[in-house]
Amino acid sequence: MRAFLLSISLAALAFPAFAADTTSTRPNVLFIAIDDLKPLLGCYGTSWIQSPNLDRLAAKGTVFTANYCQVAFCAPTRFSLLTGLRPDSTGVYLNPDQSQDLLRTRLPEVVTLPQQFKNHGYITHPLHKVFDGRTVDQGHDAASWTVPYGPWEMAPGEKPAPGGYQDPATKARLADALKQGKPAAGPATEACDIADNAYHDGGVAHTAAKRIREFAKKQQPFFLAVGFVKPHLPFIAPKKYWDLYDRAALPLAPLQTLPDGSPNDLAFFSHSGELRAYSDIPKTGPIPEAQQRELVHGYAACVSYIDAQVGLLMQTLAECGVADDTIICFWGDHGWHLGEHGHWGKLTNYEDAARAPLIISAPGLRGGRRVTALTEFLDVYPTLCELAGLPIPAHVVGKSLVPLMRGEDVTLHKAAVTQMSHGRGKNRTMGWSIRTPRYRYIEWRAADFSADKPVFGSHALATELYDYESDSLERDNLAEKADHAALVKQHQALFDQLLPHLPTRE
Repeated sequence: MRAFLLSISLAALAFPAFAADTTSTRPNVLFIAIDDLKPLLGCYGTSWIQSPNLDRLAAKGTVFTANYCQVAFCAPTRFSLLTGLRPDSTGVYLNPDQSQDLLRTRLPEVVTLPQQFKNHGYITHPLHKVFDGRTVDQGHDAASWTVPYGPWEMAPGEKPAPGGYQDPATKARLADALKQGKPAAGPATEACDIADNAYHDGGVAHTAAKRIREFAKKQQPFFLAVGFVKPHLPFIAPKKYWDLYDRAALPLAPLQTLPDGSPNDLAFFSHSGELRAYSDIPKTGPIPEAQQRELVHGYAACVSYIDAQVGLLMQTLAECGVADDTIICFWGDHGWHLGEHGHWGKLTNYEDAARAPLIISAPGLRGGRRVTALTEFLDVYPTLCELAGLPIPAHVVGKSLVPLMRGEDVTLHKAAVTQMSHGRGKNRTMGWSIRTPRYRYIEWRAADFSADKPVFGSHALATELYDYESDSLERDNLAEKADHAALVKQHQALFDQLLPHLPTRE
């Protein structure tokens, strides 16, 4: 591991910094990270969702329609995207504890994406959740930023509240429970009739707009990273965004059972545990249909709320005269099950959790492109470097998406790799998903995490295979069917090629 870290450090030093007098000609970067957003946007073909600003961004940029996360969990995917390394290199598979700084503990010399921009003359600044919020001063690694993480400004008289709630009765009940040292849980939804910046994400957006105005006046390019929380639970948004939708007309998940033949004990990490922690959600059993509609309504309202905040940032870029000089990278860290397979949450290797939105617009590149080729979040690091004219550090394992943004017919990946671990200590398992244009192959193996470095088994505990051409809803696991044995072997060969660090399969 030390040799690997040293190679990362030396590779970063091998690229000389650009001369200071060239920085003013480089594009700015607006880097927008969204929590728990599946590709539920108009520009991704969802006709009933209202996302006009993101649809406008898509029209001026490139939409990656087959983009996949590294882990359907916040910290692992963010660590991968921001370091350019796969989870099996970062060692981050789950969200760490509040006190842990896994980034600099495990990868002390790695050059992160914002750090690479900082090292080449950019003002780099984070607002809220960019790395995971449980680590390093709300997740904002000091080495990555020229302007440190700071508070965001909400509407006059408002301040961030526990859970993000602003309903007076809910706030009073939670405050009283905290004073008594009792566990407190709020409802899964809220829709107060208040201004955008009376809620958390609106405050972040207004503060980000202020930073854009400040940075636009400087003769130095900026890398502004803005992390929005919604549509993460609880589904909280101002009432006007709820009013955009007719709840009775909203679609529910068409398949709410596990795939036939799936390894039920491995398929899900939490069985909707994140949702069931809220006070108004049943602790066991199916979610009633009326409540499903409320949750889908809340998720949609949150998407439209965030869409409006992105619109504010785009408008501010235009007002400051820097819109044509700014790269915008918009991404949701992973997908989310809205009842698909009976699950409400992330933490699976299935399509609804693994597929995530990615939209990039850049000066000089034609907009309105829709890329159907497979991409991964690991590709963001080298893409932004190339678009800004920066060197790509040698440790980065993703591939630049710029050829696809130019319209070139190239295949960057034979498959996209997503993984998910279950359990603790010696009794964990790890499932790696290999998503090709047509199929998904998942292989589950034993994983011993009792030592500093995980040890993975060589025997497949279970396998899954889904054909999206004939079974887009993942109804049927084909892995154990005799007539698909040859196809399984083909995917196992690809699995071994893409994951050579794993023990040879028994």
